[in-house]
Amino acid sequence: MDLTTLKKQYPVSIEIKVKWGEMDAFQHLNNTVYIRYIEDSRIDLFEKLGLSSHLNSQNIVPILASVQCDYLAPVTYPDTLIVFSTAIQTGPKKVELEHKLWSTKQNRLVAKGKGVGVYYDYIALKSCTIPSDIATKLATLKDT
Repeated sequence: MDLTTLKKQYPVSIEIKVKWGEMDAFQHLNNTVYIRYIEDSRIDLFEKLGLSSHLNSQNIVPILASVQCDYLAPVTYPDTLIVFSTAIQTGPKKVELEHKLWSTKQNRLVAKGKGVGVYYDYIALKSCTIPSDIATKLATLKDT
């Protein structure tokens, strides 16, 4: 997979500069940092979908049910990673997220991640159906 293909396939991407303090004792990016980078991109994706307005007006939003990351190559300082994200609705309450992390220094894919979000109603304190306007945006996300 190359950078041009990633830019076409993923509607959201963010650039993150790797910080010296994120290295571990083995002098590469600590495994937990990848999850934080994925989170940053996931939040940008949610903002693109307009989810903060649902949280503020209806108190519903997807919450992370699971997250996974496959590490393909070690990342070292200095580097800049481009984190790509997309999502697809896979059930009335469920969204599956996909992420790819690209190293600009190595010019290659260094990690890939997946997540599952479940829509949650903070007033009722239980899962809920994805609002229709968000479902429509999710359905057309790959075309944006």
